[in-house]
Amino acid sequence: MPENYYNLSPVEHMLLDVAVDMDPIFTRDMICAMPDVHPQVIRNALSTLAKKGRLSRIQRGVYVRSEGHGKPIIEEPFRLALAIFPGYIAFGSALTHWGLIEYEPFTVFIGTRSRSGSKDIGEYTFKAVSMGRRAQGTFFEGSVYVSTLEKTLFDCLYKPHHAGGYPLVAKAISEAEPDWEEVGRWFKQLGTPSLKRRAGYVLSIAGNAPRWLLKDLRGEGGSRIWLDPTGPRRGRYIHEWYLNDNVGGLDAIG
Repeated sequence: MPENYYNLSPVEHMLLDVAVDMDPIFTRDMICAMPDVHPQVIRNALSTLAKKGRLSRIQRGVYVRSEGHGKPIIEEPFRLALAIFPGYIAFGSALTHWGLIEYEPFTVFIGTRSRSGSKDIGEYTFKAVSMGRRAQGTFFEGSVYVSTLEKTLFDCLYKPHHAGGYPLVAKAISEAEPDWEEVGRWFKQLGTPSLKRRAGYVLSIAGNAPRWLLKDLRGEGGSRIWLDPTGPRRGRYIHEWYLNDNVGGLDAIG
């Protein structure tokens, strides 16, 4: 049982009653929801409830309900993620949103314009990834910003290690039904020649991308590249894509 469970003031009781429908709890929203209570009284009550173990303070102005000290209750991890790192739900987390990953991961990925970082809260890890000019292609659904299906595929092919790696990305893509013209537009707008070839090779294995898109991504060839630029310098050479597959595990896809 949380510390000082019954030792609550009338304002603290009111605040907890209102907070039941909030996840996360924003100080600004609580002030709007309790117009008859002075804002500073609300701020003080939130701070006191955190000290009593009834709330967990995430950062300034952001709380979640708690079962005790160090036991935050996280019912809406995507909403909490964007409260910590403003941006959009991306990579493996976006694949989860689109129903392309069967399990519920406890790392939530956020695409941001310029901020990178990581924060552990309860059983979750919230990881922000700086995307620069590629931080676009989102829509608002279910109270969060998430990448569109087509932009999700681009992001996961751009940074596959944030989506479980190439084999998992390829499997997810093989089950997706995107607007392939839109996928192609993202690669035309944001892709480099080497990224296009890597993506084209993985899409060819996934097996559901149209031929015209694979041809566009293949381009005119070029110097040999590695599927994983940071991986070991060994692997099977794929002449069609002018790359060495140094990842492995893709043969089982499709």
